[in-house]
Amino acid sequence: MKIISKQDIEKHYFEMFRKSYPLPLGNIIYKDKPDVILEGERKIGIEITNFYLEKGESPESEQRQRDLRKAIVFDAQRDYQTRNKKKIELTIGFDKANPIRNKKDLVQKLVDLAEQIKEYKTGQIRKHFFHSIPEISYVYLNAEEYADPKWRVEQLYSGSIMSRDVLIEIVRNKEGSSRKYIICAAYWLLVVVDCADRAQDQEIQIDDFEKIQSEIFEKIIVYTTPFGHILEAK
Repeated sequence: MKIISKQDIEKHYFEMFRKSYPLPLGNIIYKDKPDVILEGERKIGIEITNFYLEKGESPESEQRQRDLRKAIVFDAQRDYQTRNKKKIELTIGFDKANPIRNKKDLVQKLVDLAEQIKEYKTGQIRKHFFHSIPEISYVYLNAEEYADPKWRVEQLYSGSIMSRDVLIEIVRNKEGSSRKYIICAAYWLLVVVDCADRAQDQEIQIDDFEKIQSEIFEKIIVYTTPFGHILEAK
């Protein structure tokens, strides 16, 4: 399986962004520090970053929890299938208010739950079956047997409003690392909100948004995918 690099992801975001935003004429070159160079009448360096709702250093942040959920569901399905012939599919929703703290313990609890409900009909599982698993908020069983069954993490969205203060913090952090950038006539900051990622899902406040000041970035643009909404924060 091909590993997708950070640069591949940034290129993917920028290619979507340029379809929604009129760029100056010029050649696009994908680099690092900044991530994109637009060689035209002026040389513009564009730095790309994501707008996460929480800082990723915390084990309880959505970035960390998201990866942990996927790993737990994968391990639970593997362990279940080594002990059971009946192939089922589960879709599992996690409760953000109860972050995962013990991966091994939760894997075993999910295996036990699957063994308990494997003979049930397709449908949503009642909460009393997993009331002792606070990390879980939702379970859906697909009892139809497939050759290659898949257990999945249910995607739930927060719908929170973008914080201007957090955006300012992102800008200041990027300003601090700008001394490492390739020399350009101007720099832009493209802040991506990927609403398909629960760690980023938020609404952009466009009306009455108070512009952000920056001595480094000529433009600060917030871009949401897949919707293509754009906020010029500067």
